[in-house]
Order: sequence, then structure tokens, then C-alpha cells
Amino acid sequence: MTKKDNMKTLNLTVKGLDCAACAEKIERALMRHEGIKGITVYLGAEKVDIQFDPSVIKEKSIIDTINGLGYKVLTGKEEAPKKNFLAKGEWTFDLLRIGFVFLLIVLSLTGITKRLSPIDIFSIIAIAVGGYPLIKHAYIDLREKAVTADVFMALGVVAAAAIGEFRSAAIIAFFMLISEFIDSFTMEKSRKAIKDLIDMAPKTARVKKGDAEVEIPVEEVKKGNIVVVKPGEKIPVEGVIISGRGSINQAPITGESIPVEKKEGDVVYAATINQLGVLFIKVTHTGQDTTYARIIKLVEEAESSKAPVQKIADKFAAYFTPAILAIAILTFLITWKITNAIAVIVVACPCTVAIATPLAVVASMGRAAKKGIIIKGGRYLEALAKVDTIVMDKTGTVTMGDPVVTDIEGFVDHDDKEIISCAAAVERYSEHPLAKAIIKKAAEIGAAVPEPEEYRVVPGMGIEATVNGKRIILGSRDMLRNKNIVPSEGVEKYILEKEEEGKTALLLSHDGIVCGVISVADIIREGSIEAISSLKKLGFDEPIMLTGDNPRTANAIASSLGIKNVMAQLLPEEKVNKIKELISIGRSVLMVGDGINDAPALAQAHVGIAMGAVGSDAAIEASDVALMRDEWKQIPDAVMIGRKTFSIIKQNLALGIVFNLVGITLASTGILSPAMAAVAHVMPDVLVFLNSSRLLK
Repeated sequence: MTKKDNMKTLNLTVKGLDCAACAEKIERALMRHEGIKGITVYLGAEKVDIQFDPSVIKEKSIIDTINGLGYKVLTGKEEAPKKNFLAKGEWTFDLLRIGFVFLLIVLSLTGITKRLSPIDIFSIIAIAVGGYPLIKHAYIDLREKAVTADVFMALGVVAAAAIGEFRSAAIIAFFMLISEFIDSFTMEKSRKAIKDLIDMAPKTARVKKGDAEVEIPVEEVKKGNIVVVKPGEKIPVEGVIISGRGSINQAPITGESIPVEKKEGDVVYAATINQLGVLFIKVTHTGQDTTYARIIKLVEEAESSKAPVQKIADKFAAYFTPAILAIAILTFLITWKITNAIAVIVVACPCTVAIATPLAVVASMGRAAKKGIIIKGGRYLEALAKVDTIVMDKTGTVTMGDPVVTDIEGFVDHDDKEIISCAAAVERYSEHPLAKAIIKKAAEIGAAVPEPEEYRVVPGMGIEATVNGKRIILGSRDMLRNKNIVPSEGVEKYILEKEEEGKTALLLSHDGIVCGVISVADIIREGSIEAISSLKKLGFDEPIMLTGDNPRTANAIASSLGIKNVMAQLLPEEKVNKIKELISIGRSVLMVGDGINDAPALAQAHVGIAMGAVGSDAAIEASDVALMRDEWKQIPDAVMIGRKTFSIIKQNLALGIVFNLVGITLASTGILSPAMAAVAHVMPDVLVFLNSSRLLK
């Protein structure tokens, strides 16, 4: 529970939430109470958050209200149910009831009751057993002054029984049981990806206390504790390795299948798996503060951000029920056949339209999260399906963001190792990014790094130092020119070639002669070329690069990526203005950035995608879609998830609307009997489930 001023937010797990009608029912019932300020229902997570004034209404009243609607609020230890609906033990009773009602209907069809009694006793028992949950829900809805689909179905059962159509009433009750079972099963199946994420979180941690190791519930771990993780175990907390090395499977966070090597000083994340080595981890984040917990929370809450198409479906469902009642009455007045009116009520299936969107959204977002793609709402899934223009930052997005030495060229009989050794010696105590790149390269090739005797930095130009008695200069052309050192024609040609490739050339000289050139560049991320090619195939014909870097470097990078539209030397506000300009001419913009420097541009675009958001609050907050690893291939994947989801939502909605129109027409004309209408009522739910299940693959 959280508290803000004199308001509190009650976070409840509620079993039985299966469709938008359930959410509406809870919202309507709670909002009638004074002191309730806001309600958010998360169908995918089976959770309800209620903001209320504790001085006006008590928690018990809120819980009792929800329980009174026929749902079950889980409290205390029940917050983490041991069973899953998909486990056999959880559905046994429902299946037994369905099987028993079916058996009674078969016995009724055999006609053996005619020899025992003029009353079809088997059908009556079937009505009582099969119709009870339906009538119970209808009673609750009517008590709440709501005319719902359950009310109609119960009316259909009662009306059929009232005119002596006991067998038809039993068949209606039987297929309503099946329909309810399918709705619950369907939503639970779509939730499976989210439940799998939750189940990955470890429940206990081995904490070091003195010389002993004590296993405690993960909720009891505190910041600063030292947690011990052995090979094959899940890491229960987020923290920093203070001792040990390990090979970590980060798939639960990033979706990447290849283990990452971690050593002392590296950050590790909760729910990842230590495959090799013993780790001693100092805890920095626990519980809801961990990256993994934030991912789960984002996925759970994402559904509350409804796609525009969901709002259309909600409006349809709101008008659907009174419309069906009117059509049923009109059917009776025209045909004077009560069975036709009953068939109209029974065949109508508002749940198909109601679950068409949330079913697909929950399935897609859970599935995307397992791939390391966090989509922060249904509306962004729809927006991903509609974007037609991709705009990207350069540094830290298509490039790594850290310069590396790409080429070493020695002149006048100096080899590569000599050049990098001298350069590293000169830069030994510099904090400049280029210096770090040179020192790192020297270490990689095993070059010695002598101690400089003295050195002097010339800001913006380079550095000079005495190394092994020689005066060494490392810097730009301008710095050497100031020292009256002129590169040879061959050196100049080599420098121009590297600069045309978008690289920064650092000249090394001693005794007035240029003896080597070190080329440094911010290299392109692996897979970005292939990903941009894939995006072009998806219809993004003209990708746009926006960068604050100089035009020469920007154009060189863009050219290697196959990008023609480049805008360089832009300030952050100029990037935002460019996106506004694209939107003003009717483009739907997808912006890709690093999530921190590009936050304004990400927020301005229709969809903002942040690269490498793992462990970064800023990146997650700034974006609509957060990629948990720095892999460009996730961007076309995200677009495809959006397009496939939106396509299936439209198919589901069309299926539900067309089926209802056809079914109501056939029922009103008498072609469908009440019993046949009950059979037909189940069909669209099955088809929507099968269609949405494609998103889980």
C-alpha cells in the first residue's frame, strides 16, 4: 500500500477478472462509495489499485464490495496463489460441473425420463446445476443496477424453462458454462507470459552473517547486505559484485540468450541466473526497486493505457446490451414467437468484442517483455503499428557512444606497437575519452606504456610529453602546425582517407617528423546495418539521422548505414523541432535514442524507443518502448509485434461484430432455435482465443 498526503492507494489482487465488463463492474460499484477517488484495473495482472480517503471509507469496505460482486480478493499470504488456473487442480471443479450437466442432457435426450415421470427431471437438474453460476452473477449485476450479458443469459435460461422448453434451457445453461470457462481460460492463457515473468523471481536469498550463510525470504533482504550466489542459482537481488566472477544468463531481463561474463565491480540484476562461479554481491536494490520488479510493474500496468481501438470496443459493448434487449422485444412484437426473442438474447455475444483487444494486448506485452522489449501500453502497440517514419540519434544509438582505436599506421620505419606505446605513454594520465581508447588499445595488444617524464595539455588540440628522453607530440594537424611540423604528402593522403570514413586522426611525432597516425572512431553498433535494412523492408524507406556531431562524421556513419537523410550539429531542441515538423505534415514518427540526452525528442514522437534501458530509470521513464539490451534488431521486432497485434485486434473485433450481426439476424427470423443459439454463442470466443494465441508463439 502507498500513501500520498491524506490519500492512500490500496493494491489488491482479484481473482476472476476476465474481461472489460468485469473491470467496469468493479469500477461502477466502488465509485458509488464516498471516499473513493480513483480506480485502475489491470486485467492482465488481475490487480486493482484503489485510491481512497481512509477517513471516509475503510479498506474492509472496499474489499467486501469487490467480494460481493462475485470476485475473490486475495489478501496476506494469498497474494501469491500457489496454483495457476492452467494447472489441472484449478479447473477440475468447473470441468466436473460441465461434464455432469452434459451427462444430464444426454440422459434427457435418451427419453428414459418419460417412462418414469412426465417431467424432464434430468433437464431440470441440468438447469439448476448449470444455471446456478449464471443466475448468481445476474442477481449480483441486477442488485448493482447493471443490465449485463449475464443478465441476458440468465433471462434466456429462465424464459426457456418458463415456456416448458426445459431441454433448451439446459442446453443454454450448458453452453453458457462452456463460454464462461473459455473466457477464463483464454484470458489466463494470455496472462501466462506475464505470470512466467513473475515466477522467475527468486523467493529466497543466502545472506552472509559473520562467518555463516543464512537463507532468508527475499523480502527480508536489506540494502548493504552481502548475498552469496552459487553456480546454477538465481540472483535474488540487484547489486554490485564485491568478490568473485561469474557467467550470468540475463535472459529474464534483456532476453539475450548468450551469458554475460561478470567480475568484481559489475552490476548484476535480480532474477538473472549465475551459471558459473561463486558471487558475493552487495545489495543496492531490493523488492520493488529492482530493475526486474520495475519491468513486471510496467508490463502489469501497461494495459491501463488503452489503445484507441479498445476505447471504440468499450463504447460498442456499452451500447450492445440495451440494443440486444430492444432487438429481442422487437423480434417478439413482430413474430409473436417468444423462442425467437430468447434465441436473440442467447446468441448475442458482447464478451467477444470486449475481450478482443485486452486479450491480444496482454499476450503481446508479456511476450515482448520476455524478449527484452518493454512496451508501456496498449496505445503504444497501436502506435507502433501505424508509424511510417523512423528518426534516430547517432551517438550511443547507432554507434556505441565510446570511441575506440580502429587503425594504427606507422611511418618512417615505426611499427604499430611502437606508435601505440608512445601514444599511450603521452596519454597515460589524461581523462579524455580518446586517451582512454588509446590506453585500452595498448593493453589489448600488449604494448608497454612508459612513464612520461613531463607532459603538457593543449586544450582542444592535443598533448606533448617527454618519453624515454624524446619529445613526443600527439594531436591534431593544427597542433603540429603550431610546432612547425608538416606531415608528408603520404601522411596527408592517409589522414584524408580516414577522415572521409568519419574517423578522428591523431598524429604522433618526435624530432619534428610525423611517425604515425592513430585513427579513433565511435564504431557502429553490431547489427544496426541489418536492422535498418529490415526497417526499410517494413516500409521505412527514408530513415532520418539527427545528431549533434559534425557533418563529416555524421555523413560517414549514415552512408555506411544506408541512410541518406542526415541533419548534423543539432541541439536537443532542434531535434524536437524537426520531429514536430514531420508530425505537422502528417507523418507518424518513431524516434530511437539513448533515453537520456534524447528524452525531449523521444517524448515528442508518436513512439519513443530507448536503447539499452536495463538498469536505467531515466531511459525507462523517457520512452514509450524500452529495449533492455543494445541490439538494433529489437527495433524491427517491436514494430512487427505492434503490427501483428493490431492486425489480430482488428480481426477479433471484425469477427465479433460480424458474428453478432449474423447470429442475431438468424435468431430473430427463427432459423436458430434457443438451443442452437447457445451452441453458436460459444463459437466466436473459441475463434478469438485461437486467433489471439498466435501472438504467444
